[in-house]
Amino acid sequence: MSISWYIKRLKTFSVGEVFYRIRQRVRTHVLDKRLMDVKATTVELPYSSIIEDDLAHFDYPIFDKSVDIFKPIDWHLDLSTDRQFPKSFAHKIDIRSDLYGSAKHVWEVNRMQFLLHIAMLYKKSGDEKYLDLFRYHLTSWKNANPYMVGVNWYSNIEVNLRLICWYFCWQVINVDGLCADAEKGTSFNAFVQDVWMPMIFEHAEYSYNHPSLCSSANNHLISEYAGLFVAACRWNIPHREKLLKYAKTALEREILLQNTAEGVNREEAAEYIQFIDDFFLIAAVVGRRAHVKFADAYNERLHAMANYMNAMLDCKCNYPMYGDGDDGFVLRPDAGGHFNNFKSLLVSFAVYFDDASFKRSGVTWDDKNELLFGHEGREIFDAMPETDMVNALNGNRFFRESGHFIFRKVKKIDKSSVALNAAGVANVANAAGCRETYLHFDAAPLGFLSIAAHGHADALSFILHVDGKPVFVDPGTFTYHTHKDLRRYFVSTFAHNTVCVNGKNQARQAGPTMWLSHYHCKTLNVGENFVEATHDGYRKDGVVHVRKIEFNREKDEFTITDTLRGRALFTMEIPFHLHPDIAVKLECSNAEIALPGRRFVMLDLDEKLSYTIREDGWYSEHFGIKEPAKFLYAKKNCVGTVEFVTKIRLV
Repeated sequence: MSISWYIKRLKTFSVGEVFYRIRQRVRTHVLDKRLMDVKATTVELPYSSIIEDDLAHFDYPIFDKSVDIFKPIDWHLDLSTDRQFPKSFAHKIDIRSDLYGSAKHVWEVNRMQFLLHIAMLYKKSGDEKYLDLFRYHLTSWKNANPYMVGVNWYSNIEVNLRLICWYFCWQVINVDGLCADAEKGTSFNAFVQDVWMPMIFEHAEYSYNHPSLCSSANNHLISEYAGLFVAACRWNIPHREKLLKYAKTALEREILLQNTAEGVNREEAAEYIQFIDDFFLIAAVVGRRAHVKFADAYNERLHAMANYMNAMLDCKCNYPMYGDGDDGFVLRPDAGGHFNNFKSLLVSFAVYFDDASFKRSGVTWDDKNELLFGHEGREIFDAMPETDMVNALNGNRFFRESGHFIFRKVKKIDKSSVALNAAGVANVANAAGCRETYLHFDAAPLGFLSIAAHGHADALSFILHVDGKPVFVDPGTFTYHTHKDLRRYFVSTFAHNTVCVNGKNQARQAGPTMWLSHYHCKTLNVGENFVEATHDGYRKDGVVHVRKIEFNREKDEFTITDTLRGRALFTMEIPFHLHPDIAVKLECSNAEIALPGRRFVMLDLDEKLSYTIREDGWYSEHFGIKEPAKFLYAKKNCVGTVEFVTKIRLV
């Protein structure tokens, strides 16, 4: 890691954080090193008939790759590059460059979510071979990852995700019952006592001793408290009562600090919402099961978070992809492809709060909710009436204090009047037969705390979905610490549907997950169907950007007015980024986009600008995956005050 990175990172520290970092340095590089030398032990691998069977294979998805969970796993291999991370002292390993590959890919395997799938195979079949495979992988992990050895001890969030996964594995395979079984108890109890419990104790110890405080106190800190809380609810870890109280109190504090009263997460990363909501929800569910009650304020804020999540999802449960997203899950028992955890959370919140407003059309019970709530939860969910999609979703939702504005129009349609596709299926938005116009406008802060780690420079950007189809999009994330040029692109102002001045970002990117010189957004005016906001990201260039978005509900038409005020000559660029599936026709100042179901998006572009279609954009719907994308583009040299008007019409 370069000296310049450390200097930039120091700029984000308060005086108190400097002393905290010194203490943590002693912990990580002195005390942890001593523990690493003391705790290194190995255990004989148990026999597994599946591992020995050459024909047995099961590919479990890891981003754009997969791992065969019916075979021995290399716990230090980056699947994306086939490079190995070293089995050396964890805190000395370089994860912020391409030296060893992508730590993110290694960590995703080591979260061991696939163990839940193996545990469920055992529960459903009763076949001992799956239990043996389960024991094999845990024992293999212990031998390959002695305490503080390797990249899997680098990040505390990974430690706590394993604790939460193991909690549910423990429940699924009924460890207490197995250990008490006269026939199976002896061998399995030996595995629990010699392998699993020592690992749980080490993980809980690490979790408590390595909190992500000060400028790092974002979703990582939430994970640490949630993992420790879940562990203390289930296992007799050392200092159990003390740690349970510590974690519970901290969760009650962080849910209020890291989420606004309107329920919006302050990290400004939409995909992370499902991740963070799950930590708080799972802790609440496990606490309820262990008769540990959270404060009323905790549940009230969690309900507000659920309401914001519901509001930000379009009619097909697509989310506006502002900020970072890395396809990370707290709990994922399925073994399929990409998992829409937002849908699953709608079910969870419906059951937890006994609130039918979350039971949308097409949202169904799944294995994850079976783990959380069991048969009793299924009965509660099935007994709920399905919410009327039109009445529930129609209308704007403005979260003014948080800076997020959702314009939405939903109406029922006559299915008989809708064109059929090649398969003879009606091209309607969803099973309820709805038409939806959905626009999300972002006038929120850059991100959370001094580094705003997962925010993007996207002030006053917007996305547009029509009938659950993304049209104008946020480009996504693709990568964190590898492919530095692409990381810079995906977080940049230019990659978002806003105005870029002098070719610069609205804030200064100081590292892959670190920003300096944060901008501030201000909402100037809000009406029933319009929002006007500004930001100061170009204050050093002497330029102020004001954007007003008006929605004519009757005409299904948006008017976007961009006003820029500069003291001297400046250059402005306006991109409109399109989903890769979208085809656009441009003629002079008019653009046409054809959508399924005989719908069109028509753009009346400002005649003072000369637009072109560029094909050098990128789009990343999922972490580690990218594809080329088109965007409409205009550039102009300006001086003084200028105004540009764009109309978007749906027909």
